[in-house]
Amino acid sequence: MYLATLPEDASQAPLSLAELRDGLFAIASGLDARFVEAGTALARAYEIVETLIGALESVTNAFQRDEAEAAVGNMRSTADRLMRLPEIQSDRRGALVAIEKAGAALAAQIEQVNRTLSFLRICGLNIKVAAAGSGDFSGFADMMFDKIDLGEAEMASISREIGCLTEAVPGMYEVEAQLGAECARVIPHIPQRLADDAAGLQQHQSALAERALRIADVARQIRNQVGTALGALQIGDITRQRLEHVADGLNDIELFLSEPAGLPAATAEVVSGHAVALLAAQAADTLEAFQAESRLLASSLRGLGPQAASLLDLRAAGGDTGGGANDGMFLRKLEQSVEEVASVTERLSEADARSTRLSHVASTTAEHLAQRLATVHRITRDVQQMAWNTDLKCYRLGVDGRGLAVVAQEIRGFAATLGSIASGIAQSFEALEQAAVVMRGAEHEAPADAGVALSESLGCIRDGGERMQSGLTALDQGAHAVTEIIAETTGKVDCEAEVGTALVEIADRMAILGSESEDIPQEGQVMLEALLGTIGARYTMAREREVHRRYLPGSETEELTATVDGDDDDFDDGLF
Repeated sequence: MYLATLPEDASQAPLSLAELRDGLFAIASGLDARFVEAGTALARAYEIVETLIGALESVTNAFQRDEAEAAVGNMRSTADRLMRLPEIQSDRRGALVAIEKAGAALAAQIEQVNRTLSFLRICGLNIKVAAAGSGDFSGFADMMFDKIDLGEAEMASISREIGCLTEAVPGMYEVEAQLGAECARVIPHIPQRLADDAAGLQQHQSALAERALRIADVARQIRNQVGTALGALQIGDITRQRLEHVADGLNDIELFLSEPAGLPAATAEVVSGHAVALLAAQAADTLEAFQAESRLLASSLRGLGPQAASLLDLRAAGGDTGGGANDGMFLRKLEQSVEEVASVTERLSEADARSTRLSHVASTTAEHLAQRLATVHRITRDVQQMAWNTDLKCYRLGVDGRGLAVVAQEIRGFAATLGSIASGIAQSFEALEQAAVVMRGAEHEAPADAGVALSESLGCIRDGGERMQSGLTALDQGAHAVTEIIAETTGKVDCEAEVGTALVEIADRMAILGSESEDIPQEGQVMLEALLGTIGARYTMAREREVHRRYLPGSETEELTATVDGDDDDFDDGLF
């Protein structure tokens, strides 16, 4: 009880200065305990809200920007790849048909080249026979055989490559057929579902970030108001100090009355009554300030309760993709959906990957074969060179070279045949190269392996969900804790009725005991000045000095005001 030291029937019993002093000390002590505890609790609330804001930032960034964009990008590119797969497959099938046709044409053309080279070998033998063992012609024929051997070897190499390519085509048709069946089974509903999931994830992230920002704004407002309330709690310390100063002043008056320094009893009573009137005015002014400030403080704290509760309302707000109570549910559904898509498209991905690998082999082989056209052209030039050389040698022999001229004419015919075959081979190689470009383009259009891409997206979704759940759990706990602290603190500082009643009673009793006097005997003025000086020396509040000035003897007001206002102005400014 604040007035435990007062008589039970204080309204009837006479109150001594000591009893009033003890009552003031009791109020000051109880007030200090209340406000210190409230300050500690509010400081804790401030820390919680500060942590809360950090947790909200983790919710806002539950999906790191780059990770979220990568996850959405992977899902969308995979969906787009799946949607375009039938078109890509159609292009590959067309390229396979072109490769098959070009391969068959090349096989026939290579066979023609080989047959022509065989005829040229016969021509070489005829040159040897017609030259009747001439060393010059024999060496020329041997050189022809060397070039023919080299040409046959190179054509055999090309023939093997064409054979490998054409042998792979039926297997590629089989893979493409398997891929086509898988495509028909899952397209377009599976990729559309994946695209919808990607859009849902992006929308959810955007809505979650926007909502978390709104919550963070409210949390910052609460933090600022709690900080302001912490500052406003000074009224408890200010009131305690002022009450203690009044109580100490009553003690000074008691000491004065016990030793009035030879003053007449009537004069001592006038001096003490004036001093008590001053302290009564200080108590009344303290009461007025405390009532006004504590009402504002309690009202402010009561206003914080709904704001703290609104954090939970904002946390619970949102739809299926907007977060709220559905945050975890949405992410679990999204994770399950992506897992199902990954499972359904596994066979599709395997068939597509196999087709892509075979396409890579086919396109690489086709591009390599296209580069072998230079070999065909070189063999053609070699045969043309043989024909020219044979013509020259026949011309030098004159009539004896007529037999060789017939052979030279045959070689020229074979050279022309090879030139025609080479043109056909060039067209076949061009068809191969175009088909290779189509298949290589389809390969390059494909994104990263669908399984890997979806696994990365799933990992991002799971990690983001865990971070988000952790942040929202901290939000729940923090909001509840702050709400409880504010409710408890409000109850502690909302003591204006209890403290005010006790303080009003003491201030009234002091006003009855005190009596301001303007006509103080000369011998009493000196003692009054000393007594008021002792009381005023304890002041730490500007307001205390203002009240004090009104009770200074008129002739000494300026001098005593200067003494009282001494060196504490900076402290005053810090408090008010």
